[in-house]
Amino acid sequence: MKASLRLLALTCLLSSCQSPITGSLGSHSTYGDRAGPRGFRTVVVDAGHGGRDNGARSRITGTAEKTLALDIASRLKRALSPGFRTVMTRTSDTFVPLDTRVSTANRSGDAILVSIHLNDGSRRSTGPETYWWRSDSCSIALRVQSNLKAVNTGSNSRGTVRRRLRLTRNPEIPCILVECGYLSNSHDANLLADAGERERIAQAIARAVRDQSACGDCCPTPKAIYAAPSSAHDARE
Repeated sequence: MKASLRLLALTCLLSSCQSPITGSLGSHSTYGDRAGPRGFRTVVVDAGHGGRDNGARSRITGTAEKTLALDIASRLKRALSPGFRTVMTRTSDTFVPLDTRVSTANRSGDAILVSIHLNDGSRRSTGPETYWWRSDSCSIALRVQSNLKAVNTGSNSRGTVRRRLRLTRNPEIPCILVECGYLSNSHDANLLADAGERERIAQAIARAVRDQSACGDCCPTPKAIYAAPSSAHDARE
């Protein structure tokens, strides 16, 4: 799996807009077993956690994931303007259930979903990671990860990860979950505490979104996995 994803990433970086692999607009897909989208103008921007759900909290800076996620999501909304219509799943420190976030995405027409999070783990884990599950979301994930790695050059992350989560499997539109860095790592935590770094992250994601809309897929469509929707009862992977 990791070797095949590295090959896809290389293909993505070497491809251009001259010969895009494009998906069709105008319909939703339960499994996402199709090429990715091109020409979309709506982005659902999901700030992870919120309200009573703090998410991770940095031992280095004391900042909660929910606070940084909302800040980056708000910056992403501004970075996508005026070319895209953005739908925010939350705009303040409020709790929004995961299934409600999925429903918001499904009501948003021909769109993609970008969910913003911050990671937690060992002190040695570092760098951005981008999760995807649906075949039509792989190219977007690769574009986002490539742009984020260019921003955070000192990191050593897992890259893109195919992972079945409620925000990568259950929406009926292309969807990715972006872990913008590790709050448990001192290098990442201190970077994320800087507003300029959060702006660079938002701009990097926005560039990836614009490239996907303009060019379509940058890699062959990976094989679909016809798994059941993710639920709260799933074992944490």
